[in-house]
Amino acid sequence: MRNIIILILVVWSCVIHSQSYHLPVGHPGYHIVDRIDILSGGVEDIHTSIKFYTRKELASLRNTQARLSAKDQTDLFYLQKDNFGAWPIDNTNSIIDYSIDKQYVDSTGLFYTLDEKILSSEETNYTITPREGLFGYFYKTDANFFEVHTDNFNLYVNPILNLNFGKDSDNDNLIFQNTRGIELSGDIDNRAYFYTNIYENQASFNDFHDARIQRFKAIPGQGLFKDFESGVSDRFVGYDFLNSSGYLGFNLSKSISLEVGHGKSFYGNGYRSILLSDNADNMFYFKFILNVWKFNYQTLFSELSATSARNNIGDLILPKKYMANHFLSFKPKKNIEIGLFETVIFSREDHFEFQYLNPVILYRTVEQAIGSPDNVILGLNLKWNAFNKFSLYGQFVLDEFLLSAIRDGSGWWANKYGLQAGLKYVNVLNVDHLDAQVEYNIVRPFTYSHRDTISDLLIPVSLANYSHSNQSMVHPLGSNFKELVFLLRYQPMDRLTLNGRFIFANYGDSVDGENWGGNILLPSESRQQDFGNSVGQGEQVDVQLISLEASYMFYHNYFLDVKLMLRSQESDNSQFAFETNYMSFGLRVNTGNLNIDY
Repeated sequence: MRNIIILILVVWSCVIHSQSYHLPVGHPGYHIVDRIDILSGGVEDIHTSIKFYTRKELASLRNTQARLSAKDQTDLFYLQKDNFGAWPIDNTNSIIDYSIDKQYVDSTGLFYTLDEKILSSEETNYTITPREGLFGYFYKTDANFFEVHTDNFNLYVNPILNLNFGKDSDNDNLIFQNTRGIELSGDIDNRAYFYTNIYENQASFNDFHDARIQRFKAIPGQGLFKDFESGVSDRFVGYDFLNSSGYLGFNLSKSISLEVGHGKSFYGNGYRSILLSDNADNMFYFKFILNVWKFNYQTLFSELSATSARNNIGDLILPKKYMANHFLSFKPKKNIEIGLFETVIFSREDHFEFQYLNPVILYRTVEQAIGSPDNVILGLNLKWNAFNKFSLYGQFVLDEFLLSAIRDGSGWWANKYGLQAGLKYVNVLNVDHLDAQVEYNIVRPFTYSHRDTISDLLIPVSLANYSHSNQSMVHPLGSNFKELVFLLRYQPMDRLTLNGRFIFANYGDSVDGENWGGNILLPSESRQQDFGNSVGQGEQVDVQLISLEASYMFYHNYFLDVKLMLRSQESDNSQFAFETNYMSFGLRVNTGNLNIDY
């Protein structure tokens, strides 16, 4: 099947006209896009609910008419350097610099308000001039370790590094991460674009996170892992894991693209997504993209693993399942975004369900027509930018429901749905680059789960649940939870970023083979009761997390990090209770800042 798809794509490539590869996961550019999108009232050429942005989309930011501070202009120049070759430039290679009056409100000169009056619009020369480079080959531009440019070929090569070491007050062992890797990206003949990375890891985690790894046999976001013990010190104990992602994309026309690869997707504008997130491991996918007028429409087909590779005994093939989904984003105005989502999770022992390959039909009608054996989920995504200061966003996910059972308040188990509501606020109290975000998520018990069962495993699990490699493809808690998130981000200078993260959550867990609807891997047929179900039922767990982080970019995409995290997890059941006081120091190169909450 894969070979046939790739052959079709190669044949199609003869009509390709342009190329554009993605912004990597965790890139600072995502926050820059958020700021420009809100300050300008909406960026017409980017549907911000569909991640991950292409380099071509980022280039459109240069045409924004927003009133931008000098720091915002520096942010745009950072993106221009990071997307050299995809960013359209004119003869002056410049960006308009809007000089804005500052009135300092403290004696340190850090906090200030901005005069809305623009004093000048003179052009400042933000020029990217390739230099001779290190040894004549390396870092000829700031963003790329090694690059090649010919008339029909562009190649960019960069190292990946994440070294951090920390100490948890309740753990005698060091908490560490040692990641080394490489990424390659580029385009060929102005017809195809590609990206690939591979990275090797040794890492240990805080006690609360390690408990989830042991329980679900999976490191969130990763695949197969092995136990690791250092030969240098017995305090370096953890896990060893290798991972990679990559894709090959083709633009069939100005508006239609196809992409095949191994990676992740994210739908939404929040810190979380209850439709589809990047929480799970990379997965094989085939994607069809249509971007025309005010619409961006994507069809995504993915092959998933029904259980963790850690559960594999004897090098057997892991049980497979498949996901097909549609996401339609519509922008009636540049500051309003409406997204419709549907997905189906299914598996067949003897064939692929080819009816789900239709890129436009409603999956629910197909699923009912073939006997209703599969897990269909519907969703809605909304975003509204207001007053060049705020962005209100939200999501609603519907797995299954009965209206009469909602009205009577009986707590019927199959009323399965979730809700997200959030607000972003840029330049809080007119302080430049002080940005805040608040988000509330709630998902009812048994949402994302399904009734079928894999019979040949030691522990019965559902096959068509909304997971991949034992990892939720949405929120890390799965279902049966409510959560409040506060994010605060301040950039006092161009290269220094301060982040605050405050999370309060309540969720229900299960013990002794019980199923109260929080673990989406369990078949819903094993539920404890049909009625009287409510969010947080079962073994109640309360989480309070405060995290403070400082990142300093001393060279392009080279970061020094300091993190402090205070986390309390309380429960009447001692196996779910953890107290964490953690501090770490790290060095990152061309990789995102990983946040671990659960």
